[in-house]
Amino acid sequence: MGLVEQWGVPLAVLGMLLATLFMAAVVKRHQVYRAQVRVRVQRLEHGIQVIHNALDGLRPVPLSRELRVMLRGEILARLQLIARLYRRYPQVRERIVSAESALNAEGAPTGAGVGPIEDDKMFRRIVHAIDEVIDVLEHSATVQPLPRDVNQIFRRELGERRAEVNARFHLVQSMKLRRAGDMTRGRAHLTTLLHVLRKRGPSTDFVRELYAEAETALQSLTTASLAGVGEGKNAGVGSDAA
Repeated sequence: MGLVEQWGVPLAVLGMLLATLFMAAVVKRHQVYRAQVRVRVQRLEHGIQVIHNALDGLRPVPLSRELRVMLRGEILARLQLIARLYRRYPQVRERIVSAESALNAEGAPTGAGVGPIEDDKMFRRIVHAIDEVIDVLEHSATVQPLPRDVNQIFRRELGERRAEVNARFHLVQSMKLRRAGDMTRGRAHLTTLLHVLRKRGPSTDFVRELYAEAETALQSLTTASLAGVGEGKNAGVGSDAA
């Protein structure tokens, strides 16, 4: 019996074993790739939801058209990337069409300043939305390339809008409390505003003007509070003398 005949069956078995191992490795690599795609798609989806929620929460805030277009474009870019990674992803084509329409519909800001802030819940929602967008920009977590100087311009704009939102809310609340005679809580709103503007407001003329306005309001409220205390003491003295 020849050498090939002696080793024929073992070589065939070895070939089948090697082929099986090769196929198993291919399947494993494919599974790893699919898992990586799922993770990336989930991250893209999370980013889309964050930006979408932020845009919804920022409706009362007159962001520049350039910033809104960038955010709408980021949603579109993420959806397009999802479509490339996973062609059969549910409803991705329809969502791309919708994102394109939303992007093309963006126009100039409808107001010159922040709109009315109805309550504390609305205030916190707006501030949270601004902080979410700032966080995306600070960590360069955008699919679209964004030049550093443009990134800084957008972050400065968002910082000013956050300062304005804080001023709008705390000044109005302070005035309401002052009219109600609750000077202590009114002063607390103003001191909170000054702290926020000092610690988190960008160093711009706009923010400095807001800070000066808050200082003036606090000084006025303090003066009124001291006058009220003086009037109370005088009334007490008059009662004793009588």
